[in-house]
Amino acid sequence: MTADVTVPAQSVRPTRRRNFAFGLSWRILGLVVAAVMAAEVAIFLPSIARFRLVYLEQLIESGALAALSLDATPDNMIDEKLKRTLLDHARVDAVALVEPNRPKRALMNIEPRPEMPGFKLKDRSALGLIWDALSAMSHDGSRYIRVVGGSMRLPKAKVWIVVDEMPMRAAMYDYAGRILVLSIIVALSTAALLYLALRWMVVRPLQSLSADMTAFRRAPEDAGTERPPTQRNDEIGVVDREFQNLQRELRASLRQKSRLAEVGAATNKINHDLRNMLSTARLLSDRLARSDDERTRSLAPTILNTIDRAARLASDAIEYVRERPTPKLAEVDLADLVDEVGVILQEQGEDRDPNLLRVWLNEIGNDRVMADRDLLYRVFLNLGRNAFECGATSVTVRCRANAGFLLIDVVDNGPGVPPAVASQLFRPFTTGGRAGGAGLGLAIARDLVRLHGGEITLAESSDQGTTFRFTLPLS
Repeated sequence: MTADVTVPAQSVRPTRRRNFAFGLSWRILGLVVAAVMAAEVAIFLPSIARFRLVYLEQLIESGALAALSLDATPDNMIDEKLKRTLLDHARVDAVALVEPNRPKRALMNIEPRPEMPGFKLKDRSALGLIWDALSAMSHDGSRYIRVVGGSMRLPKAKVWIVVDEMPMRAAMYDYAGRILVLSIIVALSTAALLYLALRWMVVRPLQSLSADMTAFRRAPEDAGTERPPTQRNDEIGVVDREFQNLQRELRASLRQKSRLAEVGAATNKINHDLRNMLSTARLLSDRLARSDDERTRSLAPTILNTIDRAARLASDAIEYVRERPTPKLAEVDLADLVDEVGVILQEQGEDRDPNLLRVWLNEIGNDRVMADRDLLYRVFLNLGRNAFECGATSVTVRCRANAGFLLIDVVDNGPGVPPAVASQLFRPFTTGGRAGGAGLGLAIARDLVRLHGGEITLAESSDQGTTFRFTLPLS
């Protein structure tokens, strides 16, 4: 027999999940290696061109030296065996030395042919030398080339050589291999150093911060996920401290909203019973109003007003905590709607005090708007009732179109909004010093206007009156 054990949510802290295959650290390492290798390639191209140039210049020098050996003979003639020996030591297959005012000296194992590629070293640019080097490395097998250049020993002379490109190509490949190995070592060493530095300074703090974000998302109200603030003063330190401040503020807000939700749920449960009790109390008050005792009859209006305020308080509280409805848009005749609200408000005023004068002026023309009529009715009702209960005797409703919106003004002649509460007027439970109100009417009106895609503001307020303005999209 086993027993189910429930672990409290606050005792479980989400584990950090790290993806080493695609993490930021490995991406940085790969980018650094790629960048260093790209730099090495940019260095390799002129290096291999320089290697080929120096190689050919050395062949020209050794070929010129072999050609000068003819000066030691009486008739500039040597036997075939000595000629081959000189050319083998010079590593060329043919050489011709041309000097001003001197006879031409030449040693040849292979006669130059027109189809042999020719190169003039002094006439080639840097790009040309790079292209020649890449072209040489792209061929296979033997290929004889003709090269002309100058000798350091004989500045005024020109030296022509014929040489097989294959030994030079092998040397170039060997040089490229050494450069490649060196490049890989440099790239890996640089990448490793940068990887360790970036991981210590950037990646690890970001991993810690991302883990905290994940933990906060999974358990936003769990204060156990907090850690001591960092002492860094750079951008990462600022981000870390600001995130922790944001966590604390959000946790406080979530706790407050949770308490409000609990209060709303409890209020919703007792609202039905409260209405029944208030209905019973109203019936008893009606009987008191018909009493023969004049003193008893005089108390009845006060009792009725108190009951009405209590019922309205319960209704506003339920309305505020209830889930926001989805507007059912239809074409609404604003003038007709405003007239209907005015009738209701004037009847409520007569019920409270037959001698109380309430003037409701409808200056809406033939304007029509796409809106939810029931929700819009509650907006006008809340604004008008709030104005009359704050001491206004006249309320005027007017509107005008502006930049795709309909601007609706609700203007009263009341005492105005106290400056101390003007900045938080639309926050719930802000009464502005008015007794008997729940402070939810304007908050509900704001929510209903925003459901239509509009906004409501306090446009003007003074001791001469107050103007509330809200907008509704025309399309």
